[in-house]
Amino acid sequence: MKLNLDLLDFIPHKIFSGKKNILRKLHKDYDEKFIGLYYTTKGYNNSIREHNIAIPRFISKSERTFEVLGLLQAEMGKTQNGTLSFANNQPKIVNNVLNWFKKELDLKEDTWRWSIKLNLNEPIDKNYKKEIESKVIKYWVEKTKISFNQAYPKRVTYIKNTNNKKLKFFDKGSVVLEYRNNLFSQIIKTFVRKITYEEILKSELNIIKSYMKGIFAGESCIEDRKKSGHYRIHLTANKLEERKLYQKCLEKLNIKAREYDNYKDVIISEKENHLKLLKLRLMTLNPKKYSKFLNMISRYKEFPELKEYRKQFKNEIWNKIPKEKVNKIMELYKLGTTRTTEIAKILEISKIKVNRVLKENNLGKRRVKDYPESLKKKIVKYAKKNPKISQREITEKFNISEQAVRRALQKYGFKKTAKDRIKTSIEKINKILKLYRENPKIKFKEVIEKVKISDTALVNIRRIYGIHRLGHYYVVGNNPKGKNQYSKPFKQEK
Repeated sequence: MKLNLDLLDFIPHKIFSGKKNILRKLHKDYDEKFIGLYYTTKGYNNSIREHNIAIPRFISKSERTFEVLGLLQAEMGKTQNGTLSFANNQPKIVNNVLNWFKKELDLKEDTWRWSIKLNLNEPIDKNYKKEIESKVIKYWVEKTKISFNQAYPKRVTYIKNTNNKKLKFFDKGSVVLEYRNNLFSQIIKTFVRKITYEEILKSELNIIKSYMKGIFAGESCIEDRKKSGHYRIHLTANKLEERKLYQKCLEKLNIKAREYDNYKDVIISEKENHLKLLKLRLMTLNPKKYSKFLNMISRYKEFPELKEYRKQFKNEIWNKIPKEKVNKIMELYKLGTTRTTEIAKILEISKIKVNRVLKENNLGKRRVKDYPESLKKKIVKYAKKNPKISQREITEKFNISEQAVRRALQKYGFKKTAKDRIKTSIEKINKILKLYRENPKIKFKEVIEKVKISDTALVNIRRIYGIHRLGHYYVVGNNPKGKNQYSKPFKQEK
């Protein structure tokens, strides 16, 4: 297998230029490292203007490259308007694309212009508009590698064809990246198109898998209907040719997908296919969609294949940090570089991974004091003897942190029952139960006055002890006797 892709194989012979999209001949000049490209146009007074660019000749034929190519196929603007554009609402994906262009094509982050698109009408209230715009701009500038100075004059844009008037709390909009260079944009669009329609189906399975990860990150939608039991993944594509292509790629990965006439989605249903998506990790590139997908998978009842998969990968860590980097993180920390930001910058890894390593090795701010097992068992024993006691009271008695108490109870499987969680005294509960035994039709207010208890507490006690339907008729469906009956939670005393 080739280690690199030669961009010379994907360069078009002609290029579109001008508002009328006139085809111009594209000239090439290349060596072992770079490709020089140029075309000419006529200017005023019979002058000739040359448009040129130099790009690396080879890019790595890696899984990351094909993930980005799948993302570009899904999210890139494909019209010939002289601009390369990409939009997404996940900072992780935006950073992946920016990093790839910088590494493979030497296109730096501060080259891209950007704006943020919000899925709501432009607010009339100027104060509210200023508030949400500053919120989303701060979010994207902090979370991604876009340059604040490269924003368009109108940093935040809105849409008209929606009824949304307010921005949801977790909604930060989508960032739209743009690089205005006619020659470069057409080369990338041609490259993505040729990979998609001419090369991908002839590629190795790991390449197809990476490409489809990008497609799923950009085009997929999770249908998770708990009530009806409809669990499906939709891959949206306007062109029939694209839908057929995605279907064939999935078939290569042994995943069955359906494509319907006059419907713009390829649909993946059935639990066996969803399990294959899980095993191949095809949904992992987009964190938000992956979270929804895992939530959907969790609704399935255990079936043999899923049970075996969970058992097999229970203790396996995905994307595990190499041992050399783990040792380097610990070494830097012990030598005095304690800030996770500095360690992440030195080793060129994320702060999350640094924090994870420090936490696993009991270092940093999250250092956890390890208590002896004998004390943990003592705590659990005490909690079982006093089920109504709170964790805070246990904390005060044993003089340890509340988190330590919680971990000890969780480790040894201690869980309070609903009856244990009731804060009302046992004397009052017994008095309530006695009143209902003596008179099941007693008025709610009468019980509150006699026991001196709040209505909320009484509702909970009635529900937990199964006396919330006393005094009320209910109709028994298809009752052969055809009679209404009272609820009878108490056994009749003989």
